[in-house]
Amino acid sequence: MATSENKDDLQSVLRVNAELIETVERLQKANQQLREELELYRRKFFGRSSERHVEDDSQLHLFDLGEQQAENDDAEDDEANQPRRRRRKKKSEKLPDHLKRKVIEADVPVEQRICPCCDEEMPIVGTDISNRLDFIPAEFFVWEIHRHKRACCNCKESIAQVPAGEEPCGLTTPIPGSDYGFGVYTQLIVNKFADHLPLYRGEDIFARAGMLIPRNTQFGMLANIAALAGVVVELMKSQIVSGDVLGVDDTSVRLQDHSLPGKMRTARFWLYRGREDHPYNVFDFTESRGRDGPGKFLRDFRGHAVVDAYGVNDGVYLGAQNQIFAACCNAHARRKFVEARPNDPVAAAQALAFYRGLYNVEDRAREASVAERLELRQSDSVPIMNGLHDWLLQMNDDRRVLPKSSIGKAVRYALNQWDELSVFLGDGAIPIDNNATENELRRLTIGRKNWLFVGSNRGGHVAATMYSLVSSAARHHLDVWAYVDDCLRQLASGSTDYERLLPDVWRKEHPESIRPYRDAEQKARRLTTQQRRTRRREARVA
Repeated sequence: MATSENKDDLQSVLRVNAELIETVERLQKANQQLREELELYRRKFFGRSSERHVEDDSQLHLFDLGEQQAENDDAEDDEANQPRRRRRKKKSEKLPDHLKRKVIEADVPVEQRICPCCDEEMPIVGTDISNRLDFIPAEFFVWEIHRHKRACCNCKESIAQVPAGEEPCGLTTPIPGSDYGFGVYTQLIVNKFADHLPLYRGEDIFARAGMLIPRNTQFGMLANIAALAGVVVELMKSQIVSGDVLGVDDTSVRLQDHSLPGKMRTARFWLYRGREDHPYNVFDFTESRGRDGPGKFLRDFRGHAVVDAYGVNDGVYLGAQNQIFAACCNAHARRKFVEARPNDPVAAAQALAFYRGLYNVEDRAREASVAERLELRQSDSVPIMNGLHDWLLQMNDDRRVLPKSSIGKAVRYALNQWDELSVFLGDGAIPIDNNATENELRRLTIGRKNWLFVGSNRGGHVAATMYSLVSSAARHHLDVWAYVDDCLRQLASGSTDYERLLPDVWRKEHPESIRPYRDAEQKARRLTTQQRRTRRREARVA
């Protein structure tokens, strides 16, 4: 009897012990997962946003640090021994000739112009000229239009007057009957959508120049001008959807809900970015992230849309069967392994090494034609992708890789989207990632930090139209003010040659409105990246 009870007690203790072990293991896994998420949020909140991979992960270069440190010390000594040279002023820092000059004549007093030796006035033998840039705040001016009436004093029946809008100076406002001229409308657009200033800050800027324009008046002006500029944006849209490849991305924005005062809903801005054959950015606004918005926009598109995993899994961009095909962004897949480095640095470094090889190929093919890029991808990128796929399958079968760990999520993410991630291998016109679209979308997300929310559905569509116009101009490094002002003048005058107003066409006709420092900055950045990757490849070969 006692023996039976002891056996029951032992079984009970063993069962409780097994349950405790299982609970501890489950809690340890949950704790590890929470630690990884906390580290990820800390890194996103406090860390660098750059995802550039530095080859010191997993202690692969641990024993090279001594020589590297010695080389750095020698380089610092050499720099310290070199004499400092006076920095020559860059050409871009010189004051341009077109700026208005106010000349100040600085001469010695009359009594100092007499030579103390011969008592004769000393002539001017030279002049030192120095330039100093100054600034005068913007100021308003008023077009006071006098349209004279002429009438016959005899018959008192004939009257003649210049019709409104046909004055010798031409149109002075883009909206008939408006109290504001082209410059005010252009400045309002540039303030809001290029310089990311909320309308209430525009109030202060205009008031500083001597005129108060209330924010509700500003919104009404933007709504009216968006209807005028919409024809150019529609042409950009038709050009983009007529291509074979485009990039799509979206971002959330808070939308004011007037049915619930003080409440906000989540709406979306979508960016559709054309490739080099149709280099325009067109924004769209929807009140949800459903497929209705992209489905309507891409109704006439036939080709590949470069998207993230959301567009593939939920079919947001693939509303038409056998019409729109997804090409997934490899930068999103790579980003998962960057986030997994604290969890498993060795495995993450192996995955990033594969992606480093892929991007080295893309770097070499940057200036190549579509056919040459496809040939290079087939010869160099396909073996790397095959090796990456084999490694992912191996990691997926490894029981030590927990499914809910960050490295496990990264592996599953890549495997689930593998077919779409590999699409770029079969077409040289398809980019390896969607980074270009993400970068263009930042023009809106930077502004979102300032204006915080959208006031209404109508306001969202107005913003989408204006962002399309401004972002496309900035993409071509144009003077946004000059481009928008000319577009408004051409459209208001009744011009129907909309193709001349496309940013790439307009750039060719107005070289004086190109920002050359932006072109030089872009070339320098690309050259620096290319040189860094070249040095890295050469060091690996050596």
